[in-house]
Amino acid sequence: MTWRGTLPAACWEAREAPAIIPVEAESTSNGVFLATHTSIPILLRDRVDSAVGGTIVDEHNLRRAVEELPADQPIIPILGKSGTGKSHLIRWLRINLKPNDATRLIFVPKHRMSLRGILELILEHATSERAAELRAKVAAASDAAADATTAQLRLRNELAVLVETRGADKDGTPEEKDLRAFLASAEGLPALLGDPVFRRRLLADNGPIARLVREKLSGKGSEDKEDAFGFTAADLDLSVDDVSKAGVDAASVASALASDAPLRDLAAKMLNEQLGPAVSEVFGIGGDDLKQLLVELRLDLQRQGLELLLLIEDFSIFQGIQGGLIDAITLLPTETLALCPMRVVMAVTTGYFVNQMPETVYTRTYKVFDLELPADKTAPFDPARFAARYLNAVRVGSQEIDKHRTDERSEPNHCLQCPVRDKCHQAFGEVEGVGLFPFSRTALDRAIRSQSKGDAFIARDVLTRVLRPVLHRDQTELDEGRFPSTGFESDFRTGALDILDNVEDQVRLRTPGDPELSERRVRMVRFWGPGHGPQNLHPTIHEAFAIPPLPDLIAEEQTLPHQPSVQEPVRPLDGTQIPVVVDPPPPARPSPAALKPTLVQAVDEWHKTGQLVQSHRNELRKIVHTAVIGWLGLEDGFGGDSGDWTKARAEFKPSFDANTSIALDGSALQTALISIDHRNVEDVRVLRALAWVNAKESWEDVPQGDALQSLCVNRVQEWADSVSAVLLPSEGDDAELGRLAHALLSVSKALGIADSYRGDALSRVKALFAGSPKLADPVQRPHMRKLQDRFVDPKADRNLLQQRLLRLTSYRQGAGKPLAIDLPRLVRAMRDDAAEAPWPERVPEQIRKAADDIQKRTTMMDPMLDETRRLAPDVSDLGGDVAQVAQALNTLLSDLAALGQSANSINLLALHDAGKSVKPSDLKKVTDLRESLDAWPDLTVDQRLRLMNLDERPALRIRAWFDPALQAVNALELKLQAGPASEAQREYDETLQRLVAGLETLSRKVMDVAGCEGGA
Repeated sequence: MTWRGTLPAACWEAREAPAIIPVEAESTSNGVFLATHTSIPILLRDRVDSAVGGTIVDEHNLRRAVEELPADQPIIPILGKSGTGKSHLIRWLRINLKPNDATRLIFVPKHRMSLRGILELILEHATSERAAELRAKVAAASDAAADATTAQLRLRNELAVLVETRGADKDGTPEEKDLRAFLASAEGLPALLGDPVFRRRLLADNGPIARLVREKLSGKGSEDKEDAFGFTAADLDLSVDDVSKAGVDAASVASALASDAPLRDLAAKMLNEQLGPAVSEVFGIGGDDLKQLLVELRLDLQRQGLELLLLIEDFSIFQGIQGGLIDAITLLPTETLALCPMRVVMAVTTGYFVNQMPETVYTRTYKVFDLELPADKTAPFDPARFAARYLNAVRVGSQEIDKHRTDERSEPNHCLQCPVRDKCHQAFGEVEGVGLFPFSRTALDRAIRSQSKGDAFIARDVLTRVLRPVLHRDQTELDEGRFPSTGFESDFRTGALDILDNVEDQVRLRTPGDPELSERRVRMVRFWGPGHGPQNLHPTIHEAFAIPPLPDLIAEEQTLPHQPSVQEPVRPLDGTQIPVVVDPPPPARPSPAALKPTLVQAVDEWHKTGQLVQSHRNELRKIVHTAVIGWLGLEDGFGGDSGDWTKARAEFKPSFDANTSIALDGSALQTALISIDHRNVEDVRVLRALAWVNAKESWEDVPQGDALQSLCVNRVQEWADSVSAVLLPSEGDDAELGRLAHALLSVSKALGIADSYRGDALSRVKALFAGSPKLADPVQRPHMRKLQDRFVDPKADRNLLQQRLLRLTSYRQGAGKPLAIDLPRLVRAMRDDAAEAPWPERVPEQIRKAADDIQKRTTMMDPMLDETRRLAPDVSDLGGDVAQVAQALNTLLSDLAALGQSANSINLLALHDAGKSVKPSDLKKVTDLRESLDAWPDLTVDQRLRLMNLDERPALRIRAWFDPALQAVNALELKLQAGPASEAQREYDETLQRLVAGLETLSRKVMDVAGCEGGA
């Protein structure tokens, strides 16, 4: 059972499609032709030389114009581009013109009509003795040129002779005359035509010589264009390879033609000028013969009291002999030349008529009927009405149509006997009772649009590229439940580019587990739907195509699809047209594509076509890269610029770089860390969603944001896992990682990096790569400086272990970008229990040795202990703060100096400045250091390392004051011992004794400091 009950789903037979819609209009019977005929808007102009103005008419006006042709204006041209319906109008005239017994009609078809056939058509109506002679001449001439190869060679040779003998004899500017003389010389075009190298090019099957010979011998084929055959500038654009192999003369002219486009235009023009006489010479019959034949025929018909009606389906088939035809049809009867009246209707392309017809044709033209409407002219034409007549004819069948015409019955409507007519017409639409199934107005419009060039309606394209392929190919697809087919979508894709153009809309139309049904549903909604996104259509459309509706989608809003979108003109009995006022269309909705961010549109286009511009490709890679980095939770450039390790050095491989590690199609799909194929629906959905949120900065502003966010989270996690699996070693490397981290931490402690002594893991991780602060003074503490220098050397163990640790925890992001480091994993490695983990067997010996060496060096601290003891003085007996003692000494020396009792060797100012440089905290620091050194045996390794990184400056500042202070006290003591005693003297002596007692103690300590080799 189908939607039509026991009848097949398709209401026609596929074999009828090529019979009803052939490539050549003349192939169908008159009955089929009339059953499918639709009026086409025609622009009627009274003046040949005017491209403006005119009136919109139809074929009935054309027929009346032919019937009333005046004797002195016997020509009516039907103009238009190829496929616009010129041949159709000529045939319609043949059927509908009612010539009387006094009219002889000659119809010249455009296909399969050879030169001999054309002439024989004319000769059929000629009965005179002269006509018999011409008939014999035609037969003899055609037989002589029956061989195509011979005809081509003769035509080439004849063109060479005619160009050389006649080519320069034309009016023109002095410059053009010079160029003509060059091209017509024996070293010009004749040399080129006669050169064997260019023989293959000039005689090629698609070249003008072969095409022209083929037409004269066999007539035009359906695949041939309507324009007259002839040379073009492109035919003379010869390759350099050809030029290099040709003769000297041929090479010279070919080189000139290759480099000069205007010269090629002139050369083509000169060759075309000689085509007519060349054809006449080769085929034995030319334009003069055709003229004589027509003149003789008109004389003969005049004697019989008859007139001649000539219908020419394509004037270009007279190429080469058109001059004689033009002379014959523009020749008017005179008293001495009794010619019969002749009317001529010719279908001719606009360009040929405007550019190649002589002025005499214009003066003999009555009216011009043009099928190309200008932009300022509109006509009420309904493409659906045009298509409906062909749809009905295919359903009825050619035999039944011809039978009705033979019986003089009206054309049958196949829909009248269909059991689903009413619901079919409601769902798919109808025109004058004829249904549009399997199309609808919408589907038909989109299919036609896909095959149109611009906005022009080309009847031939609609018939041969839209109706016939669907009716012939898809009848079986429809019957077997496979419609709309992949062929349908492929043929008409460009007509619905903006409809369901994104993967999200397509996903909403999926039937899980049935991709074929899902694809058909997408096609159905794309071409038959209103274009408002995913939705269920009219139930009958779903039923007819065997595509069930989806329960979670809304149904299409019904808008009476059977009503035509453009009102048909009301045609009165006389065939004229009455203007119709058409309601203005509703305001256009903004295109869905216009509402989407540019990058989202790019993803949609990429999904459809696989095409993606490089700038969009780079942006999308960066978005994916950022999303994966965020999910991995890696520190981006951890440590800032403190060290070369942040500069993405080449040794840290492999890397995760946006441009090289993420592939969007292409050959890199197999090797990239993240591969996204435009044919993979799920990946495209994620990429599209990421582009959306990148533009909107919030999932709330993204259509279906909640669902897409969840989709992205899952897919990005998968991408991140795959990146981690390739770039970062497995968790089994944590044992090595712990040993490396703790060895580097010991180095940082030995270098005095403050973060290394902090308790939090993050600070300790920073310390692994931090630059060292100021190192120990090599003069004051040589052993400590030697240890530190070993660690800051770029070629030393610290650098080696840093590289190894980074290889286990990080990867490059690209040139110039910082490394990304797996911070959580590195923090775990900083745990205290990780320091004693056994080395994995696979760790290189060089790494083990370097780490073990560091641990050994940082625990051998005794030489550094001795240095520090000498550096730290014992200030416990100083008797007070250094600043207080210094102030008391300064006061004493100042008073003695006032009494003239001071020693000349004492520099009071220098002593004062040295005392001021000592900071209040210096004494405590030195005291604390001394106490820590006394507790050395009880300190841990970390405490010892920190102690060895003491600040040397407090002890050095104390010593800088103590040396001049001690010298001043000694000098003062000698001075006072040399003079008589007095009460004041005794008082000073007592003060001095107390001061000296304190200074002697300080002196001993300072002297100890002065004698040591360490300190800073």
